[in-house]
Amino acid sequence: MSQQRYEVTEEQWEQIKGFFPPYTTGRPLKRSNRVMFNAILWMARSGTAWRDLPACYGS
Repeated sequence: MSQQRYEVTEEQWEQIKGFFPPYTTGRPLKRSNRVMFNAILWMARSGTAWRDLPACYGS
């Protein structure tokens, strides 16, 4: 994964990935926890609307 603006680094992700629960039930995830976390960071840091989320994060 290439580092983009507003995304956590590999080192930062290694420090926080234990806070995300593993997938156990229901429908399988379409995106990884890291991608979803980066999407939330992008929204929080950029201050734009959800509809302006870049395509690399999914819909």
